Amino acid sequence: MRSERIGKRRRALGAGLAVGVLVGVATGAALLTGAAPSPGGPRPLVLHAAPAVVAAGSAAELAAATFCEVPNAPSCQVLGATSFVRPAGITGWTSVEGELQEGAYRFTVPAELVPPDGFSYRFEFRTRDGDVTFYPPGGETSAIRVVTTAGLPVRELPVFEWRPRPADGVAVAMPYGDADGEVGRWTGSDEEVVVGPSSFDVAADGSVLVADWVHRRIQEFSPAGRFRRAVAMPTDRPVDLAIAPGGGLSLTTLGSDATAFELDARGTVVGRYPVGFGVAARVAAAIGGPRVLVGAGQWTPVRSSPGTPLDAAAQGRLQSASVPLADGSVGVSADVGDGFFAVVWTRPDGSRGGAIVRLPARVAGGSDYFVRPLPDGGAVVAKGLWDDTHFGVGLFRFDAAGRVDTFDLLPEPSAEQAARYSTVRFRAPGDVLVAVADGRGVQIERFEVR
Repeated sequence: MRSERIGKRRRALGAGLAVGVLVGVATGAALLTGAAPSPGGPRPLVLHAAPAVVAAGSAAELAAATFCEVPNAPSCQVLGATSFVRPAGITGWTSVEGELQEGAYRFTVPAELVPPDGFSYRFEFRTRDGDVTFYPPGGETSAIRVVTTAGLPVRELPVFEWRPRPADGVAVAMPYGDADGEVGRWTGSDEEVVVGPSSFDVAADGSVLVADWVHRRIQEFSPAGRFRRAVAMPTDRPVDLAIAPGGGLSLTTLGSDATAFELDARGTVVGRYPVGFGVAARVAAAIGGPRVLVGAGQWTPVRSSPGTPLDAAAQGRLQSASVPLADGSVGVSADVGDGFFAVVWTRPDGSRGGAIVRLPARVAGGSDYFVRPLPDGGAVVAKGLWDDTHFGVGLFRFDAAGRVDTFDLLPEPSAEQAARYSTVRFRAPGDVLVAVADGRGVQIERFEVR
């Protein structure tokens, strides 16, 4: 029985790692999403990563590729692709034909179709059997909305060097093991398998919840890092975890063919929702239920009411580029050209704050971990940074005018956590938590926002 259980978990871990590789390769290029099978044969799966923010008045580049289980089937063979673009304030669509380059279709949206208020777009892929695959699945009714950098000031970083600052403390320390307060497993066998948690999140009172998928449980730790309790997890696949304002939980399994779960504050499952398309990489506990990140800049709802799933077409129609926090504020971040990234957030008065950040030479942007608007009108931003030999997390403190008040480089998070976008979390009023791992266990380190 034990060997069977370990084998099952190893297979699940392999699936999680495969998803991580796919998402890593796809960043800035493509993420997987699907079309439902049809009587005529299997349909292509579409790989695409939507840009969350683009430069206003400049040509925008889109890219999409396809994958199909039976490549030689006529229903799988893509003969051409078209992007349909609609600038904000315009009722009609303009077609932009895709050019096949290195296995992916690339679309250049002309600058005149990228006004300050942004644009919407969708794709159609024509297959040899005469059918069409739409992306997003809802077609015109679920076109992807893109905002621009119009009006954002360009900011420079303070002094930058590849020297991560030390942590200000440890929020939670979890040795490997199966006892209370431990996580994953450490075997002394020849294989020496180490498996960590798949996600963690922070509650309103500062406590930390950790998804220990290896032991199919969610563990709660006090703000001081002491173990409080554990509740059963409804799946043995790696998951992402998000805490709702009322204390309930949202979970999603990672990768394709994902399922989202809604749990009440006691850990009882109140809803199971199939994710109709995309590769699930993150979950948010929104006011209207779980929202799942199925592609860059593509958050989709998965239920219409507690316990009632949304079908794939409805999920596609209702997707958005961001998820509002409990106070209604939003924040997004995205790369907008070599050496630049943009960040946009909602100020308390409802106006838009933001900036375009110019990175140092040869430094590139990586994962967008979070944008957290602050009561003073500014924001805290955690952004992955890298060059040919270094990796880290840039911690930015912006003021209400979009100036960089402070900047720090934090260490690269653990690669063991399957939900990599959730390895860095904000804890009010001014801490950032980062998951790190070594041969003994996993620590969630604490960094004060200066």
